[in-house]
Amino acid sequence: MEYLRPLTLRTIKQTAIATSLTAVFFSTSVLSADLVFLDKTTLEQNRTLLHSEQASPSMQSAYQRLIEEADLAMKDGPFSVTDKGMTPPSGNKHDYMSISPYWWPDTSKEGGLPWVRHDGKTNPASKTAETDSKRIGHFTRSVRALALAYYFSQDEKYAQQGIDYIRTWFVDQDTKMNPNVNFGQGVPGVAEGRRGGIIDTRSLADRMLDAIALLSLSPAWADQDETQITQWYSEYLDWLIVDDLSGGPKGEAASANNHGTWYDYQVASIAYFLGNEPLAKKMVQKGKMRIDTQFEKDGSQPHEIERTRAYHYHYFSLDPLVGIAQIGDKVGVDLWHHTNPKGGSLASGIQLMANYHDPAVTWPYTQKDKRRRVERMTPLYLKAGVALDRSDWIKLATNTDFSQMTVKKNLAEVWAQRDIELLYPRK
Repeated sequence: MEYLRPLTLRTIKQTAIATSLTAVFFSTSVLSADLVFLDKTTLEQNRTLLHSEQASPSMQSAYQRLIEEADLAMKDGPFSVTDKGMTPPSGNKHDYMSISPYWWPDTSKEGGLPWVRHDGKTNPASKTAETDSKRIGHFTRSVRALALAYYFSQDEKYAQQGIDYIRTWFVDQDTKMNPNVNFGQGVPGVAEGRRGGIIDTRSLADRMLDAIALLSLSPAWADQDETQITQWYSEYLDWLIVDDLSGGPKGEAASANNHGTWYDYQVASIAYFLGNEPLAKKMVQKGKMRIDTQFEKDGSQPHEIERTRAYHYHYFSLDPLVGIAQIGDKVGVDLWHHTNPKGGSLASGIQLMANYHDPAVTWPYTQKDKRRRVERMTPLYLKAGVALDRSDWIKLATNTDFSQMTVKKNLAEVWAQRDIELLYPRK
């Protein structure tokens, strides 16, 4: 396909602006691929600060939790789609397979078929080792933790383990995932695979791309790794664009809610990762359509209000849109300031959430969850606050108390603290 450029990661780097990573530890190392969401200069500055006497207690805490997560990740893998108990309809265990989480057997019918949907009520059968949905999440978060621990500690053990996990998932013939999501979020009696299954693989973009770039600093990262990873992601991007479930007229690309935005996010970020800036730019431009069709003037999102967990899905819709806006900063498209005819914008959507950051303030829409996990919004406040010069949002993020969060009980909140303290700028 013409939009796929047969470049290795080192070639991508050589064709970009040459920038050496000259911080405290990697004085002679150069990233083999440009970072997609993260920024080299910010990482350098934060790493230098972390290892100085000026590091704040909250920054030190974020680092300690990162190392704790990485040490657990050292023991948890490797991970492979071939480990699942079920076999996909293709008969090939290398194909990713999952069961849609909100679908259940119909108790009124013999055999329970076809299954029926109960929004917000997760079927435990969708979260077992029989399928791949939990496995892909565990894999991608483990590699991200190992890559970041390697970058901030310079301990090669983290890089070697992360690279081993990557080879198992993407490269090794006996264990690798085929680059498609043909059998994602299947529903017994309804469909073997559904377009919504593509949201399962979002972590191959938001967690993996920058992790791969950081791991490419390691001497353990070989030219063959670069070639194989570039090939895998090129084939996956091809599938995302041309398959009926993904880029087809009735595919995930046409989804009106957060699913469609997460699809755009995957295509934009992988295209940028592969060095295809024109395609990345096109997908960022499409983000304006998402703002036009998803936001009211007050920042509410009608497609997400329909859900039983409206606060979660407002956040879950904003998250990829903020990521697309970050890519826009790198390709010269300003998504931050785009306002739709109703007056809705990315900024109004974030402000709506800021209005309800205090859990004591009653959320005006459905809230099936016992507690709003407001901490998860804090990285979005920080990123948007820096981009839009909103000191109030930056303060909201940096003043959030993470002291009671633990790696074993509050992992998403631990990640939010990490974003704020280690990965992104504060001004």
